[in-house]
Amino acid sequence: MGVPLPIIAVVALVVLAGLAFVYLRKGKADDDKDADKKSTPTKTPLDGNTVGLSDVAYLMSQLSPSSSRMDVLWAVASTPESIQYGLQSHENVQKIRDQRKEADAAEANDKKKGGKEDAATTFDLDDEGWDDDNDGEEEKDEETKRKEKLAAEADEQKKKDREQLQKATGKTQVKLEGFDDGVIGQRWVETTLANVGAWPPKDLGLLSKRKFDYNGRNVSALDHPGLRRNICMITGRLNSTVLNSHPDLLEAGSKQLIDQTYFKGSLDYRGRCGLLLEAALRSAVACRSYPLAKTIVEAVVMFKVGCSYEKTEWFDGVMQKTYQCLPRLQVKDPAMVNAEGQDEIIPGDLVGVSLELTRLHAESFTRQKIAMYQKQGIPPQVALQTYRESWWFLVRAERVDGKDIEDDYKINTNGILQTVDSKDIEKFKHQGADGKLITAWPMIVQNVAQKSGKVKIQFLSPASPGTYKFTIVVKSQDFLGADQEFSVQGEVLDPANVQRTPKEEESKKSGEDKVSEEAKGVAEAKKAD
Repeated sequence: MGVPLPIIAVVALVVLAGLAFVYLRKGKADDDKDADKKSTPTKTPLDGNTVGLSDVAYLMSQLSPSSSRMDVLWAVASTPESIQYGLQSHENVQKIRDQRKEADAAEANDKKKGGKEDAATTFDLDDEGWDDDNDGEEEKDEETKRKEKLAAEADEQKKKDREQLQKATGKTQVKLEGFDDGVIGQRWVETTLANVGAWPPKDLGLLSKRKFDYNGRNVSALDHPGLRRNICMITGRLNSTVLNSHPDLLEAGSKQLIDQTYFKGSLDYRGRCGLLLEAALRSAVACRSYPLAKTIVEAVVMFKVGCSYEKTEWFDGVMQKTYQCLPRLQVKDPAMVNAEGQDEIIPGDLVGVSLELTRLHAESFTRQKIAMYQKQGIPPQVALQTYRESWWFLVRAERVDGKDIEDDYKINTNGILQTVDSKDIEKFKHQGADGKLITAWPMIVQNVAQKSGKVKIQFLSPASPGTYKFTIVVKSQDFLGADQEFSVQGEVLDPANVQRTPKEEESKKSGEDKVSEEAKGVAEAKKAD
């Protein structure tokens, strides 16, 4: 049966906590480093797995409970550091173009000089040649000789620079679209997307009316070269079914006519987007916004799968063809329990929703993946160690015997929200019970063969006594059409009517230390900030 699912859920928390060490930046020192990056283009823009808190503040200034999936992706594309990333990439490409032009001009000049020398040699009829007096060098003054020496040294240095560039890139030349015949890159992507009506994007959402500074001018999103590059990469990713199997791309790949400054750059940018989407999700959870958290998870699925969220039928077809099944979870026997071992629940108790979970696709996925790895000559036991399957359990609570619980779960503005403007926090303060997120509980499956086990989703009980319906929405971060929803009911008693021994109270306090008002995984990640 493999590793029990409760342990897998704990692994998820560890993974999230680890991410917090690498992707949140804050403080003046970091701002100074960012300023240096702006003034000095680097070969790889914004190295490192980090997200600045300024980017977090920007994301929350652009997003709200009513944001769409594309709003999320456009916000990610237009953060200050994302624009800087795109612009640095654009400038690096221009620098390579200039170096290529210079190298080609130097090569042409060398050939021209070589041609003259060959022509002169043609008329060398005897040992003395046509210049019997041989007085050319003697007639040159010292200044002329010095200038010729400096020119020769400059030519030699340029030659060395070209050789270093070739060595650094691992190629004799960096093949560029629009520079080398048959090479395809960003222009080809835009043209191919335009042919299917996907470029320019029909709806740029929050970017449609905004202006961005570029060299002292206010320009639209698509007129800013760095932002246009980001938008093109996101649009290309969402239309991967059009691009990846296109005959032009397959032919260019076989002939090594791919502009790596774009296509390799797009892979790097996808990693960057992943970090920003993770930061956006954590921020939405901290703001207790169920609609925004749900939308961000859906945007993540779109970006990972490479299509719009509505293409469930297409995705199901791919899954059936590849694995002969659909990836689905089966939830059984959900129940409300006191996680501290008490028979009843009072306000502030650590509680949980326990359930039996079965991965209906476990056997088919395992069988097909082993077959695929064996066919590729890859040891399955090694390859399967990299398997990851992520799920989110989003919990809301509705009081069924009294007033709403609007004030029972407050937004904590510390941690990831510390630099977010108060007016942007205000957008999330009055979402109602249907929009208030109690917790977001992550689960990462690391054993593809794991079929079933028990899961306990933990959080603090509401602060007001009453009868509550807890609604849990299960969302996949990897599969389309795999979401589901279920609910359980529980009663929170008035503590005045419950007798507990001091020892039990102490146990309660230790339970509170285990989880804050955030999901446990998010809480641990915040402690690491």
